[in-house]
Amino acid sequence: MTAHPPTDLIDALDAPSESLRLVAQCRDALIAEGNVWGEFFGHRIRAKIEDRSFHGVVWSGPGFEAVALAGWDMAGDLGRRGWMYLAEGYRTRTMLEGFLQRLESPTVGVLPFLSWADEVPGVPESDRSAVFGSRGLFPVVRADMRYPKTAAPAHTPEDPGYPVRPLTFTDESRIADLLYRVYEKSPERALFAATLDQREDARRAVHDLLHGGIGRWLPDASFAIERNGQLIAQTLANELEGGLITEVGVDPSYRRRGLARRLLPHTIDALRSAGFAVPRLVVTMWNPGAVRLYQSVGFEFVPGGAGRVWLNLPALGIERPLAPLG
Repeated sequence: MTAHPPTDLIDALDAPSESLRLVAQCRDALIAEGNVWGEFFGHRIRAKIEDRSFHGVVWSGPGFEAVALAGWDMAGDLGRRGWMYLAEGYRTRTMLEGFLQRLESPTVGVLPFLSWADEVPGVPESDRSAVFGSRGLFPVVRADMRYPKTAAPAHTPEDPGYPVRPLTFTDESRIADLLYRVYEKSPERALFAATLDQREDARRAVHDLLHGGIGRWLPDASFAIERNGQLIAQTLANELEGGLITEVGVDPSYRRRGLARRLLPHTIDALRSAGFAVPRLVVTMWNPGAVRLYQSVGFEFVPGGAGRVWLNLPALGIERPLAPLG
C-alpha cells in the first residue's frame, strides 16, 4: 500500500540527516540490485552533502519525513544531469512521474535537465521507460568492461608510419582538438556537453580528465599516434576506483586502420605496471563498433555494470539518431 503523497520540496542541504538517510537507502538498494557502482555512489554523494557541495532536493511527506531524493551535477551553464531515488512505499509509476514533474518545475531551477540516470531502485523498468520516454528523452546504455587479470593483450606489429608515443600534459590542447573531431558528428557528445560550443566542451572535458576532475590522470598509461603534428588516435587513462581507460578516440579520417587496436595493449600493459591488475573502461552500447573492438581485444562485460541514461537531445541541439553509430 502506498503512503500519502508527498507535498513539499526542500533543499537537501537544509535536511542533511534525512538526505543522508535516503542516500544510504539508495546505496543499499543499488547494491542489492547488483549495481557495481552502488558503494561508489554512496560514498560520493555522502561526501558532497557533508562538504555542502551537493545540489539536490528531498520530497517530504505529510509528517515531514523525506520520502524521495534527487540530485544533480551542473553541466556548465547549459543544464543539469540528474538522478533520483524513491523510498519504499513510493516506488510506483505515479510517484516517479509526479516527482519528475515537480523537479522539472521552474521553481526548482531555471536550467533544464540534460539527462536523467535510469537507475531508480525498486521502480520497474517498464515504468521508468514509460515515464522518461513520454518526455521525449532518448535512452543510451553505458556498460562497464574489464580486461581479465589472467589475459595478456596481443600487440600488433609496429608500423613506422604510425608510431605510438606516451602523452604528456603539454599535449592537452591537441588531445582536446582530437576529442572534438571524434565526437563532432556523434550524438555521444551529449554525454559530456556543457555548452553549445563543441570545441569548448572538448576543452573542458580534457581539462577535467588531466587535472583531477575524474580521478588522477595517468600520463604513463595514456598513448597517442601522431601524424603531421596532429594527434589522430589516443587512449587516456585515469585512476578512479582502479585503473580506468577514460577515452579511446580515433580521428574519423583515420578509422578502420587498426589504430585503437594498436594503442589499447600499450595502455593495458602500462596500467598493470602501475599496479592496476584489471583495467576497465565504459562503452556506449549504441556504438556496436566500439563494443566489437573491445571484445576482440579481450575486454569482458562486468555483471551489474550496465546503466541507462536518458538524454534530452533537443536541449543540446542534437538530432535524435535513427540508427546505431556503426
